[in-house]
Amino acid sequence: MQVILLQDVKNYGKKDQVVEVSDGYAMNYLLPKKLAVKASQESINLLKSKIKKEDINKKADIEKTQKLKEAIEAITLNFKLAQKDGKSFGSVSQAQIEEKMLKEYQIKIDKRKLLKHENLNQIGLFYIKLKLDFNIEATINVKIESKE
Repeated sequence: MQVILLQDVKNYGKKDQVVEVSDGYAMNYLLPKKLAVKASQESINLLKSKIKKEDINKKADIEKTQKLKEAIEAITLNFKLAQKDGKSFGSVSQAQIEEKMLKEYQIKIDKRKLLKHENLNQIGLFYIKLKLDFNIEATINVKIESKE
């Protein structure tokens, strides 16, 4: 019997797949537990339209993420650190970067998505990688200047 899986079923397939299973397994387990529905022409057409709609939504989400990446890469965050005799006092943390992005640019980022970031405690320009959705990476420019 052909069924459309409504959830992942171990050894048979993933959600939204059309699979062939034995009649007994379908009638006694999959259908009563609502893990699958019988694959009729109508249900297959509904599945195809659902998958098409999900693809369109995913493409739109990827475009949004790409625009977010472009917006992030156009920004340079400026911080000031106290410095005396060439030695800096204090540092810029992930939380400060996250807070400044939200406060000044209304862009919410998750500090845990910053890749290989340590607290910045030197004067200069730093490039910090940020992992966004869909394996898209953006680079945040952080410029640290002396307070003097």
